Amino acid sequence: MKVLVSSMTFAPDHSGISLYATDFATYASEQGHDVTVVTGFSWYPTWTKRPEDKRKLFRTDFYKGIKVLRGYLYVPEKVTSITRILQEISFLIFVFLNFFRAGKQDVIVLFTTPINLGLIGVFFQKFWKAKLIINVQDLQLDAAQSLGMIGKSPLFKVMDKAERYSYRKADMVTSISTAMIHLIKQKGALEDKVYLWPNWINVQDASKQGVEGNFLRKFPQYNGKVIVGYAGNVGVKQSLQSLVDLSEKFKHRDDVVFLIIGSGGDRTKLKSYAESKAITNLHFIDFLGQDDYYSFLCDASIVFLSQKRDSGDAYFPSKLLGIMAKKKLIFVSAGKESEIYKVVTDNQIGMSAEIDDLDQMKTQLEQYLLNKEQFRHFEQNAFDFVQQYDRNVVLAALFREINRTVLKGIYQTAPAYEQSIKAY
Repeated sequence: MKVLVSSMTFAPDHSGISLYATDFATYASEQGHDVTVVTGFSWYPTWTKRPEDKRKLFRTDFYKGIKVLRGYLYVPEKVTSITRILQEISFLIFVFLNFFRAGKQDVIVLFTTPINLGLIGVFFQKFWKAKLIINVQDLQLDAAQSLGMIGKSPLFKVMDKAERYSYRKADMVTSISTAMIHLIKQKGALEDKVYLWPNWINVQDASKQGVEGNFLRKFPQYNGKVIVGYAGNVGVKQSLQSLVDLSEKFKHRDDVVFLIIGSGGDRTKLKSYAESKAITNLHFIDFLGQDDYYSFLCDASIVFLSQKRDSGDAYFPSKLLGIMAKKKLIFVSAGKESEIYKVVTDNQIGMSAEIDDLDQMKTQLEQYLLNKEQFRHFEQNAFDFVQQYDRNVVLAALFREINRTVLKGIYQTAPAYEQSIKAY
């Protein structure tokens, strides 16, 4: 079966949606399918292109034997709502052209955002008489609206209609959390076409990633300290001001250090906010490569995650999977109705506090510092919980569902896929 996978990010990008678009394409190829990827040139999460990719319009690469058709992608130096729109427009233009380069396909699998990638999928679904699967990684319009980045403008209404149209026309619409599935159904996706496809991880591989002590060798100033750290995109949605405020509550302790690792649209503002408070126990570190990130997980005492109320309520951050696989203590600051707060609290896989309850956050961290051993059970609970998100479990179940509902026996299943079905 010929499968086309399209995503705005793909390997060698190594964070966010690219992890899942890349591994899905790899898994489909491993099952014997003929996979082609349509994407842009590498840019995420550093927001910079590699020197060899600049001023290139098209290129054909190969990743683990998979053909990768790349097209021009504008990467803004300064990230604003307007430059993000321009970036997405440039991506969509070249994606459209590269779909023609790919040739007729049997199945199209889209990892969105951007929303309008769905319209391109619908066009080629009809043009090729193909099956269309949309995996919704981010409810872009909902997040933008809750963050005050877009109002009830004509543009919002047009994009909202485009999103709803693509969901109605797709043969399957999937997303990564039960809350997001609920929102997608409200947007008009048909009940029998919606499927919960959570993000996944190779638990065994992830548990072995990183080298204990490597992060501390690079940053020896943190030796002997309790490290409370966040690593990832530093955006408005992450609401990391809560970590800055928490660090201020412990400025009298020289045995605790707080780290914000990464880059993003809110980093400059956060640094200014921390400087205005003269906080000396909070440090900002540039984005880490994958190996260094896992070494950070090895050496960190507590891994912090936070989400802005409303904008993050439906999301289940994929980075949580790697943290659980590494048996690290999780500390979540989010709204009580958010998906991440419910998952962490209900399953006892870490500490949790409401995003605006600084006293609660302070109390929990004080309790940890008094008796670290009483928090060890969270780490084992997290490791046990993450097993259901293992790569083979999630992707084998997905392909069974695709075969049952989307293909319905239209295409002959590859022998390797049949064997994988029997294994699960």
